[in-house]
Amino acid sequence: MTRYYAVMIKVILRFFQVCLFQASPADIPASSILLNFSVVTYFIVGVLVSHIDHSWTISLVAALADTAMLVIVTKGLLFIRGLPSRFEQTLTAMAGTGALIGMISWPVFVLFRQVEPHSQLTSIILLLVLIVIFWSLFVVAHIFRYALDIRPGLAAVITTVYTIASLIVVGLTISGVA
Repeated sequence: MTRYYAVMIKVILRFFQVCLFQASPADIPASSILLNFSVVTYFIVGVLVSHIDHSWTISLVAALADTAMLVIVTKGLLFIRGLPSRFEQTLTAMAGTGALIGMISWPVFVLFRQVEPHSQLTSIILLLVLIVIFWSLFVVAHIFRYALDIRPGLAAVITTVYTIASLIVVGLTISGVA
């Protein structure tokens, strides 16, 4: 059991390194177990973050749509670039870092919803929300850059398009459930 915890701590630290731009998706272990764990964790964290503003049903459907977009876009981009062998590590990196950033940001989003609109804390909390959002976008671009072997500018464009598409799909999904 101790060995299991040591491996998990090592993997979580590797996800942190990717989030801090010190590692790439290639540094994530290729493991179907880790991939499944990362995707499930990404989904659960997505449900928890979405539940801040929505019911459990809507949160489950929104997180499912977001997770499906993550898988489909990652697989599609790697296929288009002729790099399907990178799927396992890339999706693990995307889901693992997404879950990690989601867990870190969850308290910020909860606090943002509890602060009165015109209090002194509002600006500080809003700044923290913006920092988390931009950090998440930069991490996704970082992963795309290395997984797809592309320039940073193109990775930023792909990240922007992916994010907008994901927001549209999740928004349409939520509006169909609501």
